[in-house]
Amino acid sequence: MENASDAIIMAGAVLIFVIALSVAMTVFSQARSTVDTVVYASDRTNYYEYFDVDISNNIKNRIVGLETIIPTLYKYYKENYTVVFLDENGKGMQLYESLTNHDNWSKDMDGNIKSFTTTKYPNMKDMEICSFDVNEELVRREPWVGDPIETRKNLEAFIEGEEYVWPNGSGKKYDYANIIHGQSFMEYFSKNKFRETIGEYKTNQKGTFASELNQGIRDNKNKRVIVYQLIKDSE
Repeated sequence: MENASDAIIMAGAVLIFVIALSVAMTVFSQARSTVDTVVYASDRTNYYEYFDVDISNNIKNRIVGLETIIPTLYKYYKENYTVVFLDENGKGMQLYESLTNHDNWSKDMDGNIKSFTTTKYPNMKDMEICSFDVNEELVRREPWVGDPIETRKNLEAFIEGEEYVWPNGSGKKYDYANIIHGQSFMEYFSKNKFRETIGEYKTNQKGTFASELNQGIRDNKNKRVIVYQLIKDSE
């Protein structure tokens, strides 16, 4: 009788051990999946592959001022679209210069930066920024990326000509007071008009630009791009 009781106890212990082992394996499997996702996201070789981007599918073309442009800028990071600024000649207009470590940017095998603006507007140097785009800011490792509050703080500082201090405690900051001919964005363009053009370009399911190899594969979708080209005073 005593042997039977011991056997039942041992069987119960084995059953509990098996259940605990199964739970542990499930937890480890989920943890491994999370780690793999984080590692993939941190690997800069996994991000962008670009080719010639077509934005000929325009759905709107109108003349606007800052009263239209500023509300649009406040939506770029929430709605994940690209806002590009061009000068009178249709070339990229430098809005500010990135202060992040260029060595940490996502690049292709030839060492070229993978972004819409450097592909479409080759007059821009890597550190010269002429657009607002969440994905491109991620490639550059901008300090506000991933935090909507910090993204808004940076945008407000840019528009109003103030300083944006990096939240990591490094003391680095973007000073937007004198970015365009000694004036802030709002000061310099307060009386100017821009030609607004809205179009789309293809991205793959991860939100990156579709390459010639994967275009049309894996649920390609469209991403909106809004282009503001400065109008000459004579127009």
